Amino acid sequence: MNIFSPLLLSLSSHLDTFRVSNFCSLKKMSIEKAQILLISIITTFTTFISMCIGELISKLLLKEIVVPFGCMLLIFIGTYFFVEHVRLKKKSRNEDTSYYVEDNSKFGLLLKEGNLSLFTHSNYINFKDTLSLSIFLSKTNILLGLIAGLLNISIPLSIFFNFIISILMILIGSFITKFSFSNWLLKNFYILSGVLLILWGLGEYLI
Repeated sequence: MNIFSPLLLSLSSHLDTFRVSNFCSLKKMSIEKAQILLISIITTFTTFISMCIGELISKLLLKEIVVPFGCMLLIFIGTYFFVEHVRLKKKSRNEDTSYYVEDNSKFGLLLKEGNLSLFTHSNYINFKDTLSLSIFLSKTNILLGLIAGLLNISIPLSIFFNFIISILMILIGSFITKFSFSNWLLKNFYILSGVLLILWGLGEYLI
């Protein structure tokens, strides 16, 4: 049984979750158990739906086309994350980054700057805030879930890992702020994301 792909899918999907949890902890905003469960359920459900859609699409196309296309998408997204890391480094040094594509959406600003004021205006995360964060965090799950469905990755295993890892990422993201290692992870977030996605894409193509 191949657990490599479902595991990489879940890890890649929830690096955003880890980052948001880390930002919340740095700003002394606690995420309650019920909120952790809600985020995990919503992100896992969106992964399930998107994987089912991706799998349905894959049945309408030739495997010889779908697999290389899915792998290329993963490698492309991974490469984009490397470019984004370089852009943010240059921006922090006040260099010109106008020729880069920049994501100025609420979620983009949250991931890059930890700007939680876009979602909540207090130090308390209420139900509405949790729902908004869950929906925004699901964006990554939808994209990667579709690709995973195209590649016919095991849905049951993916859902299991997705749910468990989403909870772990929130807990670890909150806990790890006590250590200096947390700063390194935040600075190299896009590098880690890129490496995981490229490894996943290459692994799917070569296996």
